Amino acid sequence: MIKNTTGFCFLLLMGFLLLRALPAYSQDYINADGKEEIVAGVNEHYGWVIVHHSSFANLISGHTLAFEVNIGKQTVHKNTWNEYFRYPTVGVSYFFADLGNPAQLGYVNAVYGWINFPLVRTRFYTMGFRLGTGLGYISKRFDRLEDYKDEVIGSHINGLMHVNYTNAFRLSNQLSLFANVGITHLSNGSFKTPNLGINIATESMGLSYRFGKDTLHFPKHKERLPFTDKKIFFNLVAAGGAKEILPPDHQKYFVYSFSGSCLKQLGYKSSLGLGLDYFHDASLKPLLQSDSSNAGKNLQVGTIGIYLAHDLAINKIHIVMDLGYYLYRQWKADGSVYDRIGYKFFFTNNICFNLTLETHWAKADFVECGLGYKF
Repeated sequence: MIKNTTGFCFLLLMGFLLLRALPAYSQDYINADGKEEIVAGVNEHYGWVIVHHSSFANLISGHTLAFEVNIGKQTVHKNTWNEYFRYPTVGVSYFFADLGNPAQLGYVNAVYGWINFPLVRTRFYTMGFRLGTGLGYISKRFDRLEDYKDEVIGSHINGLMHVNYTNAFRLSNQLSLFANVGITHLSNGSFKTPNLGINIATESMGLSYRFGKDTLHFPKHKERLPFTDKKIFFNLVAAGGAKEILPPDHQKYFVYSFSGSCLKQLGYKSSLGLGLDYFHDASLKPLLQSDSSNAGKNLQVGTIGIYLAHDLAINKIHIVMDLGYYLYRQWKADGSVYDRIGYKFFFTNNICFNLTLETHWAKADFVECGLGYKF
């Protein structure tokens, strides 16, 4: 995440709200024999890199051209998470794009996994919300000797997040035409500076082919029993990460975080609750020392925060969206509000791998990587 990524955050939030609002019954299609089928497609993108910081406004000299190859699987199984989300498609994509100035900013090669959730579905048209995450390789990066003007990204390898609103028009039993609009975001989470990050806004068109001969049909409305197991549970997470601060000097600072939250299950998909954070951020010491007003003070790198916690459960993956407020923090330049976005991957019913990004108003602070326990 980066500063001033308003469009990306808005699309992401709207998508989550729409997913939360999906009814427990709907008119959906599945294939006649109940088998999951492979769907493959290609998309061509046209758009631009969003200029969110004045330091690289002069680097963008043209529009962005990109293409994408997708392969996915149509979920069909009833009485599982597939049914709660109206039978989404899951898959993986290869994405290639220039960045509006290949000579200085280079190209992106990325691979990411995704889930495409149907929001509106009729016999001949489907509107969906596609959420993806993965890794991208950017061919050009900041180098103080060879590419000092590129103040956007300090590393070749970056995390990728992708939000896309899809419109599929069924041309035949197997062939569909897509017209999409979305944002692809690349950032290293401040693991290496500079890290202004890159947001690519595109509109795209493409074709997809379903490898199945059965005629799709629409079952009758099926009303699910009301959710009654609104239990309260607790999450404990211990995580760590590393970050750099400006100016770029390759110095890594380690950050440790400990979180505890109490959440209430709201339905088959979402949980909401409150949590408490403790951060030990070694990078705060040089920042505090750089402020002459802190001379003679007892400098503290520990931080305490309280947050509103929200989990969206998709089978064994929980999407995390938290909003927090610092109760105690000596370093004030980032403000008092922070947020967290990412994933929990549950190996068992209780133990998960935590991968989240802690930010300040969408400006990346550090990546949290650790383990969690739910009870």
